Amino acid sequence: MTSYNITLVVLSFAVAVMGSLMALIMTRDALLRSADSRRGLVALAALCLGGVGIWSMHFIGMLAFDMNGMDMNYNWWLTALSLLVGIVVVYIGLALMSLGEFSYFRLILAGIFVGFGVAAMHYTGMLSMQVQADAHWNAAIIAASIGIAVVASIVALWLAVHVKKMWQMMVSAVVMGVAVCGMHYTGMAAVDFVHNPALPAVEPMTTTITVFAMSIAVIDTVIAVLAMMVAMVEMNKRTFTSV
Repeated sequence: MTSYNITLVVLSFAVAVMGSLMALIMTRDALLRSADSRRGLVALAALCLGGVGIWSMHFIGMLAFDMNGMDMNYNWWLTALSLLVGIVVVYIGLALMSLGEFSYFRLILAGIFVGFGVAAMHYTGMLSMQVQADAHWNAAIIAASIGIAVVASIVALWLAVHVKKMWQMMVSAVVMGVAVCGMHYTGMAAVDFVHNPALPAVEPMTTTITVFAMSIAVIDTVIAVLAMMVAMVEMNKRTFTSV
């Protein structure tokens, strides 16, 4: 029987919204630049969305997963790989959407690519979980989570290149946060862990789950603050240029 730490679930949603908001702001600023000078801001947007809004939400969500007494740890190489995948696929998607005029064909292609990439990030992260249990997967729920990831990615990419006003970005960030969490927790529902004492014992994490989750949230906040500082610099540049 499994359950969730509600505090960490709420924290995962907050991180998803924060990362999504900063990614929308960075993408808006990138699109206001000339096409040949957008790369840095697109990369920062990918870090905010792929690293903070998606991966951190995903990892904090996994830390919220309580298997009632079973020790859990992680393969940190697979965990790092899942982070890299999350950032890279979002960067490619945002880079595609920032090329030339908007087209729904490119939106669908980029959304499918990012959606499957986010799903790959999610399940790579889940495979990094080390627990003394057998994992039983539900293929139908896996397929549903991938479908949610694709639809959420299409919506996120459309929002990234269309919303301009702050209130629109704030509402959009909440929508994106709900979508990211929906995909993650649907994916978590696709697996059932059954304790197997015949498997090797798992060495528990050396720090508490809550402290680890809060540490990730602090790092995410630092990234968001740095992104906000960049956004302020971009706004000042536009102000002085227009004078």
